[in-house]
Amino acid sequence: MAADGGGEPDHLAGERATAQFDVDGMKVAWAGSRHAVEVADRMARLVASDPVFRKDTRTMLSRKELFKDTLKKAAHAWKRIVELRLTEEEANLLRLYVDQPGYVDLHW
Repeated sequence: MAADGGGEPDHLAGERATAQFDVDGMKVAWAGSRHAVEVADRMARLVASDPVFRKDTRTMLSRKELFKDTLKKAAHAWKRIVELRLTEEEANLLRLYVDQPGYVDLHW
């Protein structure tokens, strides 16, 4: 089970627990600020917990199915951005974590 309570296993939990350095400090250093870490974690959990954003079948889709799936995810991302009143920073991370760019991203 994930450290954040989500359904995905945390494959690195053991490594983090035995690390010889401050893992949280490294996250902050890498992201640039505690705020950036918190926003990134929140958006990653949002994407990981939403079944519309699933990625596990993407490689099995035909070109046409992938195109439709990409449009569905883009529309759903916009819906969630509006519903949750995400900031531009949060919205950009949400789209990044969806990780399925399409032509609609040109207008982002």
